[in-house]
Amino acid sequence: MVIFSVVASRLYSKVIHSIDAFEGFLYCVYHPPLDKMKVGSRCGYCLLHRGYNMIKLSTDDEEKRREAMIALLRLMGENFNEATVPSILGAERGRLIAAITGCEDPYLEQKKEENRRALEILPELENILGKMHDSEKLRAACKMACLGNVIDYDVPGNNANLGDALKLLDEPLYIEDTEKLKSLIKKGTNLLFLTDNAGEIALDTLLVKELRRLGAYVTVAVKAGAPSLNDALMEDALMVGMDKAADKLITTGAKAIGIRLDESPQWFIDLYNNAEIILAKGMANWETMTETPAPCPTLYLFRTKCEPVARAVGAPEGESIAYLVEKGWKL
Repeated sequence: MVIFSVVASRLYSKVIHSIDAFEGFLYCVYHPPLDKMKVGSRCGYCLLHRGYNMIKLSTDDEEKRREAMIALLRLMGENFNEATVPSILGAERGRLIAAITGCEDPYLEQKKEENRRALEILPELENILGKMHDSEKLRAACKMACLGNVIDYDVPGNNANLGDALKLLDEPLYIEDTEKLKSLIKKGTNLLFLTDNAGEIALDTLLVKELRRLGAYVTVAVKAGAPSLNDALMEDALMVGMDKAADKLITTGAKAIGIRLDESPQWFIDLYNNAEIILAKGMANWETMTETPAPCPTLYLFRTKCEPVARAVGAPEGESIAYLVEKGWKL
């Protein structure tokens, strides 16, 4: 019976690999051209929707709310055009609302709660990962980290939480470049890991540990401070134990959504440009980083939570993406 179980397990694994390979073949054949990651009409709705909710969370003063909304509409009217990157406009929106309301981090309590929830399910995921063959662990850890990316407050149509994410664990990655990533990692490879949201950063610790097991020296970078939506800050990273999971834990040196090298200190720019591999979590990093040539092979790991980003990467909405681009690549 034991022998039968082992054989069945190995056969199942081969079937799954064959299915994944076939899906990858279809993706290569039918993958449409990538679109530039600029604002579309749908982005306007999302930017305003999230802006209103940020204002509402930031203050109970109706006069302040009205003032902030008027300023937000003015910002949108002056900057919503075909040359604008959604996350860059989103960052300006956050700064504007913070300046008027005096609240820099309206998601503070929600982020703490998501960190707590993620830490509750982390042992279960660690147990699942621990039972896998070493050859399967990177792919699984990427899926776990990517599934944590379902959480994003106030994205219209996206109401997922970490409990929902667990149900998605059996889904394949729609774009699956984890084996390509593995082939690039050697002992001592300098890998820069760019985090995204609070909550999911707890699940990122599993991936960081796996990358280190494969030999990479992993530097994890979180945002330098609010306003940055629900992005993970240093206090979130420390709360979930990222300082123990990574070789080095730093900030990007910038209070921005995504990566803004024009706002980053020189020491971070040097670190970014000298990395041998970059792993970038979340849609905002995709939106901002694809504006300039990749300084090294870069794996984008995120969930397609909105139509413009899904269209840009060439995938349906609601899919998990692990997309490796070569040095010098840009949209």
